[in-house]
Amino acid sequence: MKLTAVIVDDEEQQRKILSGMLARRHPDIELRGMADDVPSGIALIKQHSPDILFLDIELKDRTGFDLLRALGDKRPHVIFTTAHVSYAVKAIRFSALDYLLKPIDPAELDEAITKAETVVRETERPVQMDMLLKNIDRSTGDRIIALPVSDGLEMVHVNEIVLCESDSNYTTLHTRDGKRLVISRTLKEFEDLLLGDHFQRIHNSYLVNINHIKKYIRGDGGEVVVSNDMTIPVARRKKQELLDSLDKL
Repeated sequence: MKLTAVIVDDEEQQRKILSGMLARRHPDIELRGMADDVPSGIALIKQHSPDILFLDIELKDRTGFDLLRALGDKRPHVIFTTAHVSYAVKAIRFSALDYLLKPIDPAELDEAITKAETVVRETERPVQMDMLLKNIDRSTGDRIIALPVSDGLEMVHVNEIVLCESDSNYTTLHTRDGKRLVISRTLKEFEDLLLGDHFQRIHNSYLVNINHIKKYIRGDGGEVVVSNDMTIPVARRKKQELLDSLDKL
């Protein structure tokens, strides 16, 4: 099956570079067209229904996420392209989706296309994009994030997360109501995702919502008691940073 693709990027030079790489390295992919902003991108996708969408994150005064929301459930497989490692890229990583940093590395392009060929042939729609669009929205105070669980996605209010505990390549989320969610993401990935939501890394194994800290117990590094009554150690090197944050509450 021959795959089709479109490119949506607001930089003409980047569109030329990527289209040239596709022509040379992946001539079996039919490039149906290119667009430079959200409205023309939506029109192009609706006209051609491509299998793969190469999508720039920043599109003039809007974003690639605006385009994806407008498409609803009828979205192609997306490979993001960007020149910057931003919060959006961290959310894309968390959602296990593909992105290419500009200037695009040919080997990374090949890898992303190999994955796309597999995903496009699957009949079931992946949930990762739904997760990303939920997690990228930082506009509300009581933010809800989507977490990958065995049978789909678990929606969790960020304010209800007391702490995140590292367990190798997994992280256990402890919530205010005593629930424990084991998620196949590293603590560093959660740290990136929850940056700016009152979460602080107080120990190599713990990321804590400082709004849920009930008590600080003095010591070499000290300990904190959180709202679900767990007692968590504080690394000595993190002690002053934590105390400064608590002073601001």
